[in-house]
Amino acid sequence: MKVKRLFVMGLVVMFLLVSFTQSLFAQQKEKILLYTSVPTNIMSAIEEEFEKENPDVDLEFVRAGTGQIKTRIITECEAGRIEADLIWVAEFSYYEDLKELTVGETKGLLLRYESPKAKGIPTSLKDSEGYYYGARMINEVIAYNTNLVSDPPRTWEDLLDPKWKDQVALADVSYSGAALVAMGALTEKYGIEYYQKLRENGTAVLQAHGGLTQSIAAGEYKVGMSLDYMIRQQKEAGSPINLIYPEDGAIAIPSPIAIVATTEHPDAAKKFVDYILSVNGQLAQVKLGSTIPVRPEIVPPLGAPSLNQLLEKSIPVDYEYIRSNAGYLTSQFTEILLAP
Repeated sequence: MKVKRLFVMGLVVMFLLVSFTQSLFAQQKEKILLYTSVPTNIMSAIEEEFEKENPDVDLEFVRAGTGQIKTRIITECEAGRIEADLIWVAEFSYYEDLKELTVGETKGLLLRYESPKAKGIPTSLKDSEGYYYGARMINEVIAYNTNLVSDPPRTWEDLLDPKWKDQVALADVSYSGAALVAMGALTEKYGIEYYQKLRENGTAVLQAHGGLTQSIAAGEYKVGMSLDYMIRQQKEAGSPINLIYPEDGAIAIPSPIAIVATTEHPDAAKKFVDYILSVNGQLAQVKLGSTIPVRPEIVPPLGAPSLNQLLEKSIPVDYEYIRSNAGYLTSQFTEILLAP
């Protein structure tokens, strides 16, 4: 009996030691918070891979549309404190606004950080001053339901064909940063009349690209403007959907990542930026998110163009135009496509 009691006591002591060690390790982990428009399922998988490589960092994230994150940041600026340590959304030009925002006594909301992992990224996909870096390519393309469409649209102008009347869907510019970039690029190329003609053709507006892509896969709409990686994921899951990189150019969007200047955890935040821009981070995004990588040497998802091919054939995007006219574009979108 004495031996048994000693054995039991030993197990209890071991359990207490393990629990104490685990508790101490958890306390030592540095928490960082990311505001992002990356879909939750993809972000959760990236979080897991990142923490495997960086067990001393606990990454948490808040996921919302770019428009909602913008509103949240403005509100927090007015309150004098930004909760996030990092920002990763879709709209490239927005980061220039962030460089000029003030929170409390801090002028400029972004922390300058020259990541050693950014050296292989094309100059056009990163800030020349080192405040933000394109972390993944998300590209506005044409989606279509393969059960309902045998001859899909090949160009953006094809979506104006009467044969697609009441069968085209696109995302709301006020919610989606990618949709805002797309509108800026398409109005620069075809004029605001392009969106007026979409309205005349009965184009529907859905809030976000995720729901839009699912609606096309479900046959609620035959075609639409959506993001390539979302379409690929739906297709890989067995849905009757496919995509076209338009002959008149896809709209290539280098979704950037940046560190918030007021972060209390700059070293941990830098680790996440480094990971996302690294070979491993880019490979993880190809595998987990089906996105085209920002590093030219990384092989893209099956069937997708390489980064160089994408950039060569995409519609040029004037981000300064989008930044200066974001309010105008949003109001025009609402007036043209959402007004009764």
